[in-house]
Amino acid sequence: MDGTAKSVELATEPVVGRPSHEIASTGSGSSKRSVRGSHRLCCTRLGLGSTWAFLFWIDHSKERRENPQRLILIQIPASIFLLHNDYCPTRRVLLTGSPALKPKYTLQLSKKLAISVVLSLLTFSLIGTQILVGAADLSDKEEYVHDFFNTPPYGNWTLIEKPMFPLYFNQSQIPIGSNWTVISPLAANHTYHAYFYGKWIDRGSTPKTDYDIYVYNPLGELENYRTESAGLPEHLGTTVDRPFFVPRYSGNYSFVLRNDPKESNASQQATFMLIENLETNKWQKTYIEGKQNDTPIFNTSRAFEFATESQHIEVWIRVPETLDMYEARLYLMANPKAGMGETLNDLPLAWEPGLYGEIRQPYGGYNLESKEYRGNAYASCEFYGQDMLMNYTSPVKSKSLYHLAFIGEKGSGKIDFLVKTEFGKAALRPVDLPSRVYPNNETALTFASNSTDLKYAALDYSVYNWANYTALNMHLTNNRTCTTKIPGQAAGTTVEYKVQATDVLENILTYNGSYTVKYGSQLNITLKTKAIPIGDNITLTGLTTPPNENLAINLVFTSTNTTFEQIVYTQNNGTFTASFRPTTQGNWIVQAVFGGNNMLYESSTTPIRFKVDPPPFLTLYGAYIYAGAGIGAGTTVMALVYIKKRRE
Repeated sequence: MDGTAKSVELATEPVVGRPSHEIASTGSGSSKRSVRGSHRLCCTRLGLGSTWAFLFWIDHSKERRENPQRLILIQIPASIFLLHNDYCPTRRVLLTGSPALKPKYTLQLSKKLAISVVLSLLTFSLIGTQILVGAADLSDKEEYVHDFFNTPPYGNWTLIEKPMFPLYFNQSQIPIGSNWTVISPLAANHTYHAYFYGKWIDRGSTPKTDYDIYVYNPLGELENYRTESAGLPEHLGTTVDRPFFVPRYSGNYSFVLRNDPKESNASQQATFMLIENLETNKWQKTYIEGKQNDTPIFNTSRAFEFATESQHIEVWIRVPETLDMYEARLYLMANPKAGMGETLNDLPLAWEPGLYGEIRQPYGGYNLESKEYRGNAYASCEFYGQDMLMNYTSPVKSKSLYHLAFIGEKGSGKIDFLVKTEFGKAALRPVDLPSRVYPNNETALTFASNSTDLKYAALDYSVYNWANYTALNMHLTNNRTCTTKIPGQAAGTTVEYKVQATDVLENILTYNGSYTVKYGSQLNITLKTKAIPIGDNITLTGLTTPPNENLAINLVFTSTNTTFEQIVYTQNNGTFTASFRPTTQGNWIVQAVFGGNNMLYESSTTPIRFKVDPPPFLTLYGAYIYAGAGIGAGTTVMALVYIKKRRE
């Protein structure tokens, strides 16, 4: 996880209504799709003890291109439901009506229905009878997860209005050869984690249950299907090798869970889970509404999941001034290496009991109720617009799965939030810093983040050892690079600077540096001769530009096995001379080096070659020659004396 500077809008508004396809629930195993283009007023009754909840919707789809209006749920005592049976019978059926029913008539019908309900409610409120409107006493899951048994158009099906609740299937709930359809609104191009597991998963040699899954989009088209063999979990990603499902359209998606009549021998317990997945280290957005009369409404709660190998997690939440948040919660849901949860496509699946609120510390307890378990970490607002931070360190290593839940209190608005799992890796690095800065020239400085996107950067510089300083805003040339220019300065000035940048993960990145403004310098040397006999001196002259007196020039003489250094100083006109007597014969080089000072940059010459030759012949053998000459002369004299003596 790389981060970007833009926030991602997460799904908030539902797209709910009757799906546009139908899977036969008979034991024949056949399937069909039907196009429903009529306008119908639909109703179903959900038994809730002494009260009835009536679910109304208007189907105005045309050639499957539009979705029905959102479901309207009204809960009232059964004894006061005074509507005509032709409009809505007291059992779960689809309302009768002409396939050619006009929208205008449908609207009139819905108005009559609404008026009847309102009059009934007003009547009984006047006589002191308690009437329940909405689902004040229902949990969030009970409010937005609706089960239908033997009900058109799908037989057995469940509507999950918000994709964040687990759906539990008892043993024998989906008999061999039958289906159960799960319907939920999804947003196009968002990332969802859908998985179906439970006791039916059996990787042994004698698995019993074989569930297949067919996924239909809002147009009624088969967008995906998975038919693994018995006992093996289905990979419900967009492709087999991807863990996440990314819908192509916005609207109601239908997941048809079929107990394969040919391959299955049982109907074992299962859980279906569908939840939006978050990319960590990236800012996200979602819409939250507070409670009304202390009762949660549709957008009061939101939940997401994410997986990470980081033990340390921070969740940053920016709350608008129009919203007061009740809580943000973090639940550790799985760590397969610790024996909690499973892995599919290298992604953890939640520890199943934890999805239903069971807690085995530090795992589970997932819920969206204000009075229930708050999770491993939580944060709350004391007033409107108060930002929140959750900081959690997991006791377990390796990849873990988390659920992140938000619950509103009052008001409404979009929150920005960030799940941060990268710490200490982000750094600011210089990009091609100038090696030399000359007097009165602007100096461009550029820096880049090594792993995260930047959202702001500034540079402070001082020419007075930070006794005072000047602040400059830096320009973000792309998501990860910032640059600015420091004005030109006089020679001899040392400029110190500090860069501070903030990235999208709220990291503060810094870099400190300095440079000294100087003139450039040049250095030249000339040899009087390029060859000398051994024992003679090699003499050179040199010049520095610009001319300066008393500059130290280092002369380096080098042969195969010998190096000799000599320091000379310049005259006021920048010239210098030097003489050196080599001690060995052969090839030598000499180079002049100026190390620089507070006003001038260093410089050096290119190496110059010279040769040290052997001494001349007479110099080398003269003594022998002279000695030989003396002995020869003496011998001649003695011979002459001897001859003379004989003659006498």
